[in-house]
Amino acid sequence: MRTWMRWTLALLVFAAVVVGTTMYSSAKFDEAKSARIEAESGDQISVDSIYSDRVASRYDPDYDRSRYQQIAKALETDPVFIDEYQVVGVEDSELTAIRKEVGDLTEPIYVAILTTSQLDAADGDGELTAARIATELSDDRATVLVANEVHEDLGHKGIVRQLDDPLELDHDATVSRRALDYVRALKSTEAEDAEGSYARMIDDNGDPIVVDVDNSSDPRDLTYPTGGGAVAGMVLGLIVGGGVGIIGVLIWRSIGKRLLGQ
Repeated sequence: MRTWMRWTLALLVFAAVVVGTTMYSSAKFDEAKSARIEAESGDQISVDSIYSDRVASRYDPDYDRSRYQQIAKALETDPVFIDEYQVVGVEDSELTAIRKEVGDLTEPIYVAILTTSQLDAADGDGELTAARIATELSDDRATVLVANEVHEDLGHKGIVRQLDDPLELDHDATVSRRALDYVRALKSTEAEDAEGSYARMIDDNGDPIVVDVDNSSDPRDLTYPTGGGAVAGMVLGLIVGGGVGIIGVLIWRSIGKRLLGQ
């Protein structure tokens, strides 16, 4: 068999495997998607992976506001809010100090000590959580600090408090101690009007950004990653096509040697 014929055969096998694998994986995806839609339309309860095909609340303009409204309402009577999962990580004396620091501010700072995770209403985004709380406050000008054992994030409403230098906190300290240090740093920073200022979580009008804008697709749609299927098909095509080509060449040479030996 001539060299160009062997290459042509290998390329044909490679292309056939790529196309076939992509079509097969796409068909299996459509089958799974249809099954899920049918299950959600019925009365049967099915529990899948908690991470699979979840509508990301951070992209949903119709997100459930009830949790943020509850926190904002609580902050209007006490400037420090603590969820039940963070109670063991705070000290009463430090909470008292925080309340004293923010008690006399005309442009208030509120502190929400919250647990955040990829499965919460803001998909673990602390800045988005702070912005959603801020927008529910009755204050026209306020700052919300969301703190936990991992990080601290700010939400702005009407004003922006920007720290000139990165704040170095002792991450071996309690959450309440780090929140206290953060509040003191914020107090020493001059508050600017949000409109016209730059901050990641406010829009051009100075209003808190409460959803991440992504118009590339509807977050409720399940989409098939054709690129991944094609790559998988190419890899399989290289393996199968290369194997078939090598085996074909060996068989052809063996047959040729036998014919020449006769």
